[in-house]
Amino acid sequence: MAQPDGPPPPPPLCRELWGPHEAARYRGDPRGGLDRFVPPGAYSGSGLRRAAAQVLLPQGYPESVSPDYLQYQCWDGLQALCSTLTGALATRAVLQAVGVGDGAATVTGATLTWVLRDGVGIVTRITFAWVQGSRLDCEAKQWRLAADVINDAALALELLAPAWPRAGPALLTLAAAAKCVVGVAGGATRAALAVHQARRDNMADVAAKDSSQETLVNGAGLLLALLLLPLLDGRPWVTGALVALLVGTHLGANAAAVGALRLPTLNRPRLRLAVGGALRGGASAGGGASAGTRPQGEGLGQGVVTVPGPEEVNPREPLLPGFSTRLTLHLGAPLHRLVHSEAEFTKALECGTPDYLIVLRPSRGWVGVGLRRGSPPVTPLLACAHALLLEELLLGPDVPPGAPMGAALRPLQRRLRRCPPGSVPWAAIAESSRLWRALGPAFLRGLTAAGWETQRHLLAPDEWQLDWAGPGGGASEEKPRPQ
Repeated sequence: MAQPDGPPPPPPLCRELWGPHEAARYRGDPRGGLDRFVPPGAYSGSGLRRAAAQVLLPQGYPESVSPDYLQYQCWDGLQALCSTLTGALATRAVLQAVGVGDGAATVTGATLTWVLRDGVGIVTRITFAWVQGSRLDCEAKQWRLAADVINDAALALELLAPAWPRAGPALLTLAAAAKCVVGVAGGATRAALAVHQARRDNMADVAAKDSSQETLVNGAGLLLALLLLPLLDGRPWVTGALVALLVGTHLGANAAAVGALRLPTLNRPRLRLAVGGALRGGASAGGGASAGTRPQGEGLGQGVVTVPGPEEVNPREPLLPGFSTRLTLHLGAPLHRLVHSEAEFTKALECGTPDYLIVLRPSRGWVGVGLRRGSPPVTPLLACAHALLLEELLLGPDVPPGAPMGAALRPLQRRLRRCPPGSVPWAAIAESSRLWRALGPAFLRGLTAAGWETQRHLLAPDEWQLDWAGPGGGASEEKPRPQ
């Protein structure tokens, strides 16, 4: 048997790491100093790879960013390259449309067209931010993709402008308006996604490195454009085929990029999918028996409803805004939207919960939630989930017998679907509120167990709050605030 050559080396005094990777080890030398050596396979602290990582990636990558960061950025870089190339072709078309190279065109006419584009763009930018600004956080994936679809439509208008000289100014103006929408939606959603990707309070670093990556890609796109533009001059069919290829790749890369995101915060589409999954899933109660076998929600006080997690829900989320809506949901509605008489208000109080009122009008396709002033911070999440539960019972598939609280939810579903046209199913709402008192907290615990963030959400409740005092109504008196 071979004998060891000598005693094993002593353990190092210290190991040096770059992020999670070992870079060097230190031992004491005979003179009392430190001896630094690099073990085989250790991370190199110098070289082109590290320099590129420092320039293009957030510090501490990959631990400092979300797990979906690399996949998203690769697809995002591909779509940026396609957008740059298409934009270069569109720029040539815009210059042709305003008269560059046309001896009959005037400087005044070109200037007026340009000023009109800018003026319409200013109005569009302000209007879009006013109408949709509060929704961009809540539907960041949807508006990220929608912005690129609108951007491709704007580029198509610019490419078509030289072919119709009379309609050229109008086409360029529409394209400018569309690009302003793209600028607002793209910038806002980029910031929202940076918040998700930053895991060490390093949002500024993530955003800065994203800008560096985009700048590098745009530079590569410009070099390719310099090579392509002379080859495409006077070849409209080749230009059209190339534009179609670039636009298709651009949209496909964008869809893949937003589809790679795994956002752990709950917006309405993701909460709707979580409610639907929980409604047809299982539940584990503290006693060990299935909560779905207990009538009327008994035993769910300390139970946890099984909820699909972000990894399961995110791939199923619709990628364009407005495609997940069944009922119009007004979360944080004013009282005049909820009820139309004192009798209805009394009914809403009797059928609601201590923290919110809920009114369902099936014939109008509308459900409203009035949030009580001073209610706990988790109330909007529970109230929105309650409203989505009613939506799922009314318009979704039949509740399976083995679902959590299935024995109680199946009769409730039948009662909701038999609601006479034009009426409010007050009895069904009251029953759902009673059941939700047990199911709601268990559902909330299930969200937390599945990996969802419940301390903050993206449900976009309106600013209206209601103040009532007891079942009989009557707002509480409040002392005026000192000026």
